[in-house]
Amino acid sequence: MFENYSTKKGKVLLLLFASVAMLVVGSVLRVNAPSGCIPVVTSRGSFTAAALDQSSGTVDGMGLCDIGDYISSSITVSGLTVKDAIQYGIFVDSGSILPVPSTGPITVPISATTVYNIGDHSGTMFTPSGAQHGIGIIYDSGTSGPVASGNITLSYVHDYQKGGIVINHNSNVATLNNTVKGLGPVPFIAQNGIQYSRDAVGTIRGNTVSDNFYTGGTGILANGDPCGGMNPRCPPGRQYVSCGILLFAVDPNMIQRGQNDVSNGNQRNFAIITDSALG
Repeated sequence: MFENYSTKKGKVLLLLFASVAMLVVGSVLRVNAPSGCIPVVTSRGSFTAAALDQSSGTVDGMGLCDIGDYISSSITVSGLTVKDAIQYGIFVDSGSILPVPSTGPITVPISATTVYNIGDHSGTMFTPSGAQHGIGIIYDSGTSGPVASGNITLSYVHDYQKGGIVINHNSNVATLNNTVKGLGPVPFIAQNGIQYSRDAVGTIRGNTVSDNFYTGGTGILANGDPCGGMNPRCPPGRQYVSCGILLFAVDPNMIQRGQNDVSNGNQRNFAIITDSALG
């Protein structure tokens, strides 16, 4: 199904706020890394990873490592399976600091790859919660780093806590012919299937995105205060929602999109948010 319409009005922007703000994750400092996890300092903070620059095979985060496969160099990923990480399944990062400082742009094509069970765990069991992390695949160039580029094709991302695929901070990525499947209707978090944000560019085409739907009643008021739950009830237009495909703080003309099937079980199929106040 082809989706190509924009949502720019202020009230709707606030309605969709959760689909964006939840992706801003602070640093997670681990002085003593869990056994089998490697300390890394990324463009998004300090984390641990189960593997570095792995291109195929299986990466198991064991419910202990923040990142499954941390990629900070130009490699080709094909036929990889990544599972049971907490923060990110595959993190392509051109702004890395440790273990190897980034020295320039990187290009990472990802194909025929499966990523799942990304988010909170109880032991080794995936137990998703409302905590705002758990991204299947992310490309991030940092706020001022060199560009991360590549493509994601014919891959399957499912059972993520917050988002399936995120292209962030000036990264240039084509997302083509993938299947991205959320948890279905859940009351505890507003998931997004594919998100391009903060001046990212590229192509979104031929993807099947489904089952991103928030049934809860929390949100944010015009002054930034929370509403719903233990707070005052959210008025119309202030409740969080999920999106199949979301463009946030980007130039929509720099992202080609079409032939995406987002018709199955998404609360919002497609949205564009341009309100800088939400950044």
